[in-house]
Amino acid sequence: MKRDQRTVTRLNNRYVQDETTMKKQQSRRRVALFRRLLMLAAVMVVVSGGLVYVYSQQVSLLHAKEIEKVELDKKALAVAQNQKELKSTINKLHDDDYIAKLARSEYFLSEKGEIIFNIPDENDKKKESSN
Repeated sequence: MKRDQRTVTRLNNRYVQDETTMKKQQSRRRVALFRRLLMLAAVMVVVSGGLVYVYSQQVSLLHAKEIEKVELDKKALAVAQNQKELKSTINKLHDDDYIAKLARSEYFLSEKGEIIFNIPDENDKKKESSN
């Protein structure tokens, strides 16, 4: 038995041509849409990467500044303490009795009838024995 072979011919009318053209346009639009979405995704990845990089740099800079602030706070506290001591010394230097006592102890000055004896400290003994 032989099969009946039929030949199918394609219609070449305006409707078929319009359908073919429409399918090609849809295919091109899909490809163009895919390319645009791919390009948009690439741009978003680059922008996101840049933002993450800048954020990480800012975080590390902030951390370094916080460490520097702590160190400067310590220095400011030490300077404030030193300033307080210096103000105390200035107030004492306005007192004549303190100036007289200081002159006697530092420069071995004496009042009339006073005898000064120099007694070496333990620190002076250590220095002499190490030489």
